[in-house]
Amino acid sequence: MKAKLKTILFVYFLLLIASCQKNKFENEKRNDVLAFLKKLEANSLEPSKEEKYLDTLCQKLQVQKNDSATRNLYFKIAVKYYNLNRLDKYLIVTKQIRRLSVKDNDSSHIAKSLYYLGDYFESKTQLDSAFSYYLQSEQIYKQLKDNINSGKLALYKAGILYGAGIFTESEIGAVNALRLLSKTDNTRLLYECYNLLGISLQETNQHKKSLHYFNLALKQVENLENEGDSKEKVIKSRISVYNNMGIVYEKLENHQQAIHLYTIGLQTKDLKQNYPKLYAMLLNNLGYSKMKLGNNKGVEKLLFESLRIRDSLQIEPGIVASKIRIGEYYLYKKDTINALKFIREGFILSKKIESNYDIIHALKLLTENDSKNKTFYSNLYFKVNDSIQNTERETRNKFARIAYETDQVEEINEILSKRNTNIIIGSGIVILFLGVFFVMYRLKSKNKELLFVQQQQTANERIYRLMLAQQSETEKARNEERNRIAMELHDGIVNSIFTTRFNLIQLDPGALDKKEQLVKELEKTENEIRRVSHDLTQNLLFEDKSFPEILTTLVASQKNQYDTKFDVSIDKYIDWSSVSSDTKIHIYRIIQEAIQNSNKYSKAERCFIVLLKTAAKITIRIWDNGVGFNPEKVKYGIGLKNIKDRTKMVNGELKITSGPENGTTIEIIF
Repeated sequence: MKAKLKTILFVYFLLLIASCQKNKFENEKRNDVLAFLKKLEANSLEPSKEEKYLDTLCQKLQVQKNDSATRNLYFKIAVKYYNLNRLDKYLIVTKQIRRLSVKDNDSSHIAKSLYYLGDYFESKTQLDSAFSYYLQSEQIYKQLKDNINSGKLALYKAGILYGAGIFTESEIGAVNALRLLSKTDNTRLLYECYNLLGISLQETNQHKKSLHYFNLALKQVENLENEGDSKEKVIKSRISVYNNMGIVYEKLENHQQAIHLYTIGLQTKDLKQNYPKLYAMLLNNLGYSKMKLGNNKGVEKLLFESLRIRDSLQIEPGIVASKIRIGEYYLYKKDTINALKFIREGFILSKKIESNYDIIHALKLLTENDSKNKTFYSNLYFKVNDSIQNTERETRNKFARIAYETDQVEEINEILSKRNTNIIIGSGIVILFLGVFFVMYRLKSKNKELLFVQQQQTANERIYRLMLAQQSETEKARNEERNRIAMELHDGIVNSIFTTRFNLIQLDPGALDKKEQLVKELEKTENEIRRVSHDLTQNLLFEDKSFPEILTTLVASQKNQYDTKFDVSIDKYIDWSSVSSDTKIHIYRIIQEAIQNSNKYSKAERCFIVLLKTAAKITIRIWDNGVGFNPEKVKYGIGLKNIKDRTKMVNGELKITSGPENGTTIEIIF
């Protein structure tokens, strides 16, 4: 028995020594890796040599124990690969970290690896994948009650939504991030939050709120400077806010204040030498604001200097912005040839870099100013605008779907389930007690609930009876109105017409006085018909529908023997509440008459109706690709005459462009 015990103790002793030797070996290997990293940080090596060092470190780490220290070394290596722009190796290392973290049930490192994966996909502009990984990481950090990382990831998600043009959701995301970050003392993240809120609100034309958040961002820049943050970051942050505020004041048409802010930014010491990209941006915006203010002195120099710098730095989005601005400047100088040249160049480059805002902006300018190719650019504008709207809708749905699907992911829940078992059991007991208490309470309140339901049913019956009574009164009022109109038509108009007709039959050709009297009677009848018609139109045309819905219904109902495809686009920024009912009637009749003419004569494959807000005016454009006609030779029929007359009634300008086999465009601006 004693011999057996000695043997067991001896074996245990050997295992203990082996374990100590193994730990010693692993520690030596880890120290070796740390020594390599210190060498890299101490010496500035060439990128190729640094990459070889990192490859060697990865190989050494593969034999290390899977613990938090090893994974932290992997994280450091991943960051260095990212800084070297070796994103392929950065992705491999990050996936390895995630695999090891899942294996060790380390929630903090799982969240961090997901965040690193999000950075990879964002750098590759795969925004949907980046959004998904950020969202997964954020959920884990929330469970760990890590406000800084939760807020940071909520902010990054909001930034992705802004980049995708989903501004309302970006604003909501930034507000959620701010709720978390306001509980921390991270000044840099607070600044980014306020700045993102400002530009998101700016895009949705909430200018007052936008300026409020930009001012808060400026205060955070001052705090960053006091805290000793990087001088370069402070300068870039401050100039960015000044520029963004200037853009808001441009939208408010307060160009004097915009010029003031751009000038403050340009006064930054050594701005041109150290930050040429920011310098060019401020020059371009300053030149534009001066032009809008009517101060053309030095504008051309500012705009071309900005373009030169951006061209030398190959900043393609900046080059597009500069070319379009220069085009607008030449339009202002009434130099249409040069204006169209620069705008076309900006349009071509904006298509190359897929800048939707600049594509639409350039097409709108070309449509309004290139009379020779107006139809081409107008058609392209509508096509691109529809495409962009569909893309934005699909993108919004995609991010919503990612958020929903991520909520359904069970992988992370399984990882956290073991750690939270005790909490769940305790919560279950508490819930059980609460459930028993709730059942008892529910039984006591059941009678009260039944009584309430009975009272509710009684109230519903009363409401139903009142609705029936109201419906009866409404129908009665309608019948009375119909009877009133019938009486007016019968007693007034029909009798008057009958009397006049009878008198005309009996009229002596030589009785001029009697003839004049009968003409006056007809005029009275005409005015009476107009009054009744006006009452009917005012009451029925816009009943229970918004004006855009009425126009959409009108266009959607069109059919003809040529199978013409009718489409309508109505600018959402038109404030129809400020348009009078009479004007709406004229608009409706003009569009109705134009569509009718297209149905009868054009033989078109497509007819497009668009209503645009241009400054303080509304533009109606009806275009078809039918057979067309010669406006100079064709006599104005009743239809075109009505359109012309109604245009005059709304103080508008009518322009008809057409030609044989070139389609027809009718444009009314009022």
